[in-house]
Amino acid sequence: MSLTILKILSTNPSYVPEKIKQDKAKVFLAELYKNNEVEFYNTDLIEFIDQGENFEKVSCNLCGQEIEIEDWQSAMDKAYENLFSDLDFTTLCCHKKTSLNDLTYNMTAGFAKFVITISDAENEIGEKGINNLEEILGTKLKIIWARY
Repeated sequence: MSLTILKILSTNPSYVPEKIKQDKAKVFLAELYKNNEVEFYNTDLIEFIDQGENFEKVSCNLCGQEIEIEDWQSAMDKAYENLFSDLDFTTLCCHKKTSLNDLTYNMTAGFAKFVITISDAENEIGEKGINNLEEILGTKLKIIWARY
């Protein structure tokens, strides 16, 4: 049986909200997702936050061209050597500098030190919910739907 997890993270991979903001977010999300397990994860290092089986492809956020998986994996390996502290790289398609975090992942993925997970979430948080949560946490957010 598959497991679907809603992951919420900052668009800034290094961002970790203060504890008081996290506590307010827990109260807010507990009300929205009463029947789901809501967990908050903080790490010292930036990690790749994947979409599991929902991974389809990666495209350049600058020119839109699909990036070969081998090229993306090579850039990921290089970034991992620095524990994802530097996500910048130059694309092969348009030869411009971008970030692994800014690429267009189909379905969405990202990088973070702080992640909220909601297990077996059946409904979207919605634009109003995201806006409220962004205000509570003090950062723009990215939504990832992961399937394992």
